[in-house]
Amino acid sequence: MKRQTKGYLMVAAAGILWGTIGPQVKTLLNYQLSVQAIVLWRMIFAVLVLFPFIFFTNRKALKVDLKGLIYISLIGICSQFFFNVLYFSAIQKTTVATAVTLLYTAPIFIAVMARIFYKELFTPFKTAALFLCIGGCFFAATGGLMDTLKLNLPGVLMGVGAGFTFALLTILSKAIINKYHPLAIIAYSIGFGLLFYLPFSHPLDIFQMKLNLNMWLLLCSMGLISTVLAYGLYITGLSYGIEASKAGIVSTLELVVSVILSYLIFKEALWGWKLVGILMVAFSVVIVQMDKILPARSPSP
Repeated sequence: MKRQTKGYLMVAAAGILWGTIGPQVKTLLNYQLSVQAIVLWRMIFAVLVLFPFIFFTNRKALKVDLKGLIYISLIGICSQFFFNVLYFSAIQKTTVATAVTLLYTAPIFIAVMARIFYKELFTPFKTAALFLCIGGCFFAATGGLMDTLKLNLPGVLMGVGAGFTFALLTILSKAIINKYHPLAIIAYSIGFGLLFYLPFSHPLDIFQMKLNLNMWLLLCSMGLISTVLAYGLYITGLSYGIEASKAGIVSTLELVVSVILSYLIFKEALWGWKLVGILMVAFSVVIVQMDKILPARSPSP
């Protein structure tokens, strides 16, 4: 298997793992946990497990210089702290469907910034995949019903801001992935995100809720599987020399998995325009790879 193919498969696997977050969050919300508490404890469990694991298995991976710390702190601040604040503020200001739709402007931001910083071209296949991806995310999130959207300026700005800060995860990580170990990038970025998130949260309130063991295990699994493992696969996939813009499109499989799991677990509607949206996203992931199969023809002499 080619190295880049492995990279795209890792990014796809990360998207699939991220897609499990939606149903997990919905389950936890049914136990009256706040979204802020879920985000906080997801990061706490990730840090509590990740740092000791790296320390005892490959502590050299944690060595980074000042430049690396600056980049990684930016990833933590932008893609962990600001992303969570903006995304959940968008949900509060609008609706879940609106916030999700605006969040998936991220592939557009990634493609534009990748063109500027990494000289990645807007090929016909990639452009078509991008439009299919964005349209598919809209239909999958809303079912094609415009009345599910609640548009207001603060909410729209926060939702688009969430998309932009999520895009920075890819752009900033790609800049340093070949110099620092992926484990260091993941551990320090989540650590910085947690550090900045703590002053805006109340970590001890959760102990007054007397959660059962299953809920604690669910929070822990979010920290390990949907955070550590998912980010690990995504950032490692980037290190395999894949294009950032294509990675952004492939990672939208997250929404497809989330919608399908919501149908299987909570019996939420799946047919109609939601199914069309899922197929559009899946097709965009396929055709974005066509550049490798059918490379652009060289201009005639």
